[in-house]
Amino acid sequence: MAPANSKLFWLRFRTLIFGHPLTTQSAENHKIGIFGGIPVFGSDVISSQGYAPDAILYVLILAGTAGYAASMKVTGAIVLLLLSILMLYRRTIQKYAQGGGSYTVANAFLGEKMGLLAGASLSIDYILTVAVSVSSAVENLTGIFRWLEPTPHKILADCLIIVFMTIVNLRGLKESARLFALPVYTYIISIFGLVGFGLFKYFVYGITPIPHSQAIIAANTQTLTLFVFLRAMAAGTTALTGTEAVSNGVTAFKAPAQKRAINTLFVLGFIVVVGLVGMVFLASKYQLIPSDDNTIINQLGLIIFGKTIMYYILMAGIAIILVIAANTPFVGLPILLSLMARDGYAPRYFKNLGDRLVYSAGIWTLSIIGILLIILFEGDTHSMLPLYAIGVFISFSLTGFGLAKHCLESRPKGYFKDLIIFLFGGLISFLVFIIFLITKFTEGAWLVAIIIPLLMFFFNVVSNVYKREIKLIKPTKEDIAAFNKEITRISNRRSNVDLSEYRTKVVVPVFDLNRIVLKALQYGYELTPLISAVHIASDKERAEKLQKHWQQSNIQIDLVVVDSPYRATVQDLLQYLDTLEKDPQYTTVTMVIPEFVPPKLWQNFLHNQTGQLMKLLLLLQKNILVTSVPYHPLVNNSSEE
Repeated sequence: MAPANSKLFWLRFRTLIFGHPLTTQSAENHKIGIFGGIPVFGSDVISSQGYAPDAILYVLILAGTAGYAASMKVTGAIVLLLLSILMLYRRTIQKYAQGGGSYTVANAFLGEKMGLLAGASLSIDYILTVAVSVSSAVENLTGIFRWLEPTPHKILADCLIIVFMTIVNLRGLKESARLFALPVYTYIISIFGLVGFGLFKYFVYGITPIPHSQAIIAANTQTLTLFVFLRAMAAGTTALTGTEAVSNGVTAFKAPAQKRAINTLFVLGFIVVVGLVGMVFLASKYQLIPSDDNTIINQLGLIIFGKTIMYYILMAGIAIILVIAANTPFVGLPILLSLMARDGYAPRYFKNLGDRLVYSAGIWTLSIIGILLIILFEGDTHSMLPLYAIGVFISFSLTGFGLAKHCLESRPKGYFKDLIIFLFGGLISFLVFIIFLITKFTEGAWLVAIIIPLLMFFFNVVSNVYKREIKLIKPTKEDIAAFNKEITRISNRRSNVDLSEYRTKVVVPVFDLNRIVLKALQYGYELTPLISAVHIASDKERAEKLQKHWQQSNIQIDLVVVDSPYRATVQDLLQYLDTLEKDPQYTTVTMVIPEFVPPKLWQNFLHNQTGQLMKLLLLLQKNILVTSVPYHPLVNNSSEE
């Protein structure tokens, strides 16, 4: 009874942490609408507007009063770019219901290499967003909680927050939307209140610039050149990071998914515009000077609200929204990796839905890499910021250029207006990327310039390995004919033997019909005619495709399809084996596992090792024989290399 009690305890503990498994059929019920989409997909871009005014004024105050005068022009240029980007992703969502954003557009219209560039750039941006958002939130809390000041304590707090975000997202989209809705909407209301009340005071009572800033401003006499203007604009475009997340996650929305995604995108755009324009306008009128320990939003809060309850709500909201900003990558990156895995550019296990209808492998990967970055950079936001936001502007550029190319090629009615919007968004985003790369190169941006090509190389290698494997294991008509001939020969040899004399049952788990499976089936049939090929149907379309291929190939061995509503393939296969083990007509049950042996050891990383897991579980829990049938493509098919 001990193993059963232990298993029951584990299941209860797992359910407590991650929730009950959800069926594939209930997927639509656990998708989100606009109200849920804003905290899930918008936390990154909403939080970005909080420090964008600081980034703009850090550059412009070098030009003194001329810099403040130009601040609204810089903000206007950023808003214009944002509108262009919103139009880019609106068209992307309309065209690609499966999501994918920049990766899908670049891959479709600019070619494989540009698609991989977009995928690599977005991956880097998502990973850095987690590390930067969490470390920034903890640094903002050090003034309240002095315990966080030592570096080890700060790193520990960062890692614990990432673990918390991981658990929340593994529980599903609906769960994270519910949990984060209140703090996100509270922050949005407090920002609108700050801007609204600030503008009311300006137009009714007027504004007096802060006295202590006048001497500092007078000392700054740098000329406001075009490069300074563009540099300030590039710095302020950090307010746009996260805009692409909605287009990546269209499939997360309830039907009509595309309409809800587009509405969510424009609501987020409105929130960003109101917050950014309002705060920059007020900061320029008060002539505020940003600093590391006194941000623009903090100064505006004290001036407009005073030390009232609204000020403390605003400050608490900033700290919380920076933590929640890490939620956007936990939704966006797994969906992106799942699409790339379906196209063969990322390991296949990234495309599998977990118990709670989320892409668990992508969430765990992001969590682990985020924690490693925190440890590597010791939780220092400033050391990671130069790497941040570069990748996202590469993806903006590729989306604009990809849609512009498609527009020129298809020439729909009224295409010229769209072409101007797409080209503007692509060109300005590319210009911002170049400015970022130049101004931040020595501060660490060079690292991104190295990592992105390396990540592209990795995606390309994965694709080549999978293509080669498919070619090696795909059965030809001759392979099928030879297999059927051999099965017939074995069957004829047994024609005089009564089937009741056989008491051994053989089970061969099957995902697809290929040379590996044919070899295992032939081996199993040699042992006994009581053999079944078993497919655990976690994907209905995949199961139907396999059944059709099985019938067309006239395979003379029964194919048993076991429904897997919770996509727990290993567990469902174990339950199927349980029923066979209890059947009195079988004295032994043997599972024959078809195993692909990659030519190189590192390529095992690209496979989910389900066979190894099955062997381990059966060894520990079942009285069932296990046989592996290895398939070595380099040895057996050397003539096809």
